[in-house]
Amino acid sequence: MAATQQTEFQKNFRLIVEKIFNNWQNLRLAVEHGMGGRNGQQVAIQIMDYTYQYCVGNENITQGELQEVLEELMDQEFNTLCDDNSIPEICRNLLRYKQMAQQNQYPEIETELSKLPPGKEWLRPDVKVTYTPVDGDSSSDDDEDMDEDGDDDEMDESEEDEAPSGSGRVTRSQTRKQKAGEFVEPEDGWTTVRRK
Repeated sequence: MAATQQTEFQKNFRLIVEKIFNNWQNLRLAVEHGMGGRNGQQVAIQIMDYTYQYCVGNENITQGELQEVLEELMDQEFNTLCDDNSIPEICRNLLRYKQMAQQNQYPEIETELSKLPPGKEWLRPDVKVTYTPVDGDSSSDDDEDMDEDGDDDEMDESEEDEAPSGSGRVTRSQTRKQKAGEFVEPEDGWTTVRRK
């Protein structure tokens, strides 16, 4: 690729990555719910930047490799596991758009990206995202009560609305319990993201 083509590719691919990450609901929820702490938005921007650099800097990335990188970053930085297939979908699209961008198929990419829901660009330093810190003390008491009795009659209406069957964000302990066959409600402070 010639130098000018490479520069154009990098500039355009950067915009593609930003568009995809700005529409990634799990990442936004992790930031809004304080999973990355006070600097969650900055961490999300760094993850986006790292993903861009990883895609541009590596020629033959597989979807599995990129998926592993994003899953690890979400787990390490936000203590979040995405169980809604959003990460494989993002990785598949990033690699496909990278290939299309290298072949100057920008009109096709633009047409596909225009189908994404319109939303505000929030992964910029000049945009303020408010977050709600997660209060871990009260949720652990509720979980212990539920685990001991096994009785879920004490759930209030807001918990019933968040059915765990399509939970997109679960803790590691919840994942272990689900694998063991137990029914686990999302902890207070967690948001259920259902599958498409």
